[in-house]
Amino acid sequence: MMPESGNPVPATLPLLVELGCEEIPARFLSDARMQFGERLDQALEEAHLLRAGEATPLQTYSTPRRLVAFVAQILQTQLDKVEELIGPPAKIAFDASGAPTRAAESFAAKNGVKSNELLKVSTPKGDYVAVRKTTPGRPALDLLAEIIPSVIECLNFPKSMYWLSKSGPRFVRPIRWTFALLGADDRARTVQFEFAGVRASDRSYGHRVLGGGPLVIRSFAEYAQKLRANGVEFDPAQRRRTVDSQVKEVLDNVRLRIVPDPELEQWIVNSTEWPYSIMGRFEERFLALPREILITVMRDHQKYFAVEDEKGNLQPRFVTVLNVDGDRDGVIRRGHERVLRARFSDAEFFWNADQKIPLRDRLPLLEKVTYQAKLGSYADKVRRMQVMARALCEVLQEQGSMTLEGAAAALRAVELSKCDLTTQMVQEFTELQGVVGGLYASAQGEAQEVSDSIYDQYKPVNLEDERPRSLPGAVLSVVDKLDSIVAGFSVGLQPTGSSDPFGLRRAGNGVIKVMIEVLPSLDLLELLCGILDPRSGLIWAGDVYGEVARFLRERVEFYLEEIGGLRRDTIRAVAQSHAGWSPPARALQRGLALERIRDTDDFLALSTAAKRTRNILEKSATASDRSTSGINEALLSAGPERSLYEAFQKAQVQVRELESKGDYAAAFLALATLRPTVDSFFDSVLVMDPNVDIKANRLRLLDELRSTVFSYLADLSQVAPETSSKTVEKNAP
Repeated sequence: MMPESGNPVPATLPLLVELGCEEIPARFLSDARMQFGERLDQALEEAHLLRAGEATPLQTYSTPRRLVAFVAQILQTQLDKVEELIGPPAKIAFDASGAPTRAAESFAAKNGVKSNELLKVSTPKGDYVAVRKTTPGRPALDLLAEIIPSVIECLNFPKSMYWLSKSGPRFVRPIRWTFALLGADDRARTVQFEFAGVRASDRSYGHRVLGGGPLVIRSFAEYAQKLRANGVEFDPAQRRRTVDSQVKEVLDNVRLRIVPDPELEQWIVNSTEWPYSIMGRFEERFLALPREILITVMRDHQKYFAVEDEKGNLQPRFVTVLNVDGDRDGVIRRGHERVLRARFSDAEFFWNADQKIPLRDRLPLLEKVTYQAKLGSYADKVRRMQVMARALCEVLQEQGSMTLEGAAAALRAVELSKCDLTTQMVQEFTELQGVVGGLYASAQGEAQEVSDSIYDQYKPVNLEDERPRSLPGAVLSVVDKLDSIVAGFSVGLQPTGSSDPFGLRRAGNGVIKVMIEVLPSLDLLELLCGILDPRSGLIWAGDVYGEVARFLRERVEFYLEEIGGLRRDTIRAVAQSHAGWSPPARALQRGLALERIRDTDDFLALSTAAKRTRNILEKSATASDRSTSGINEALLSAGPERSLYEAFQKAQVQVRELESKGDYAAAFLALATLRPTVDSFFDSVLVMDPNVDIKANRLRLLDELRSTVFSYLADLSQVAPETSSKTVEKNAP
């Protein structure tokens, strides 16, 4: 077959690559598969082994023991590379008689050709001599032997290991086999390479228990057939479908359902090669334990799905997914039931034993529980949190959003919040800290608001998580996280780059989410000032206000982008305005209002004027020009200059009134009405007047316009139009 150009269509072959190793941890597998595919695809493209202009999707698969990539078509041989190297101008390369000059001969020799092989090419700059060099393409089989090991070596994991020598390549687990097959059936060829002491072959391996010996592979179709015949479903999407259908099948007969748990399902898909679901039972007496404890034991410790009825009532059953092809005699099921019975018995014992010492009597025990080596005990942390909580509750009471009873509940919750760390239940099941405290508080007669607040104290753990259910719970969540942030910064534990060992970014995100969604009227900067004020009674190591304020601002900007959906320049405009980024809830409201109006013609023109104003002031205004002496109305000329002064004075009052009502959209619309007056001023008035006093007065006029209008609710000079045109700065010096 010949294409229209007359050149033959390049021959293509399928490529199948498998990397076999010991079991990869489930939490690493999805990312490893994605990396493997992306890096191999990029390497093939850089090596020019993919057809130009054609989408050749690379498919990836994985099981705990293998990473797999398949490309239906890659070039059997690279296309020849043709380069045209431009040399000296033709008039220099050849003399009047057309004979090559010294310049032409030097250029030809440098590129390994004879001077009579030089070409003449036309360029926008004139005629030049050139050399056309053709580099033959290399066979894909040879290139792949270099590409694949480099791709494997570039895979990153949170934790890696070496097993040959400390200087050798590292990988998440020891590699046991590799193969790469180029072509299929009779045309199949094995790519010869070696990585970490393992030489590639044409063999794969089935399930560790269900599989037979080595499997000779000659095509992707044969690969799929032989692996499935040997107990390996290599496609994680198919494993997920299998798990879903099997779980539904084992529960349909009893009209029950699993408690939804996408994370556990993902873990199971990434931990099995041949999933098989079974249902087990446990004694009904264990249902007397709180639902949260039972589910945590089943989920986090045994990787079982909890089971409930149609009304959401937990049932004395569980579903587990095996990595075998069945359990015909129920031996495996009975084993799992024995293990779960022992786990539940432990939890039952801890529950009963912990009740003998109520939370309120555990406060002295916190003195012996270390929070952080430089920050003392959890008792120290609770004392700091109590100081913060009292101040926060006072502000909320002054605002009328919290009652005396609510404040009392918040302070009681703060006092008891960390006591569950001394219980046997939390020491055994650390995932339940906070939750256990809330459950124990409820069982020990504490008020519902107190127990709910303790239960919710670690919420939200991320921006998608639920927030605390009550106002006292929000107070506890904020002071806990703020203490972690300020205390962490005070002893040098602030995040650096991708490192955040103290989890302060997560804590900061939680503070901002609660502030915006539960405590919208709170000014975070004022709260921070109060915390760091020596009169608060809190003692910190060093002055960290600036660092913490910048950190919290970054978290606000992150929320505005990720949850608020604001554009980056909108966020900058809001954060760098006179109104600032705190309270965060108001910053979000201003950002959303700005997004609705920012692309209108009037507002874009006003944004352009704001940029011009900023540029003029930055280039031309001195400190004396920006003095606080104010604008001298007597020096204002009649017409556009006085009209601008009167218009922005009126707009300033109007914007303040609308701001007090929280109507930011109307406030921005009011600003947009200034456009004609501002345009007229810049078209007609020369700011840099030869008269020094008039110039200084006009600069003060622009400075006040910038600070009270252009930068008040949002710094309009930060807003970038979708398309920009060059603006002539008539007033630039």
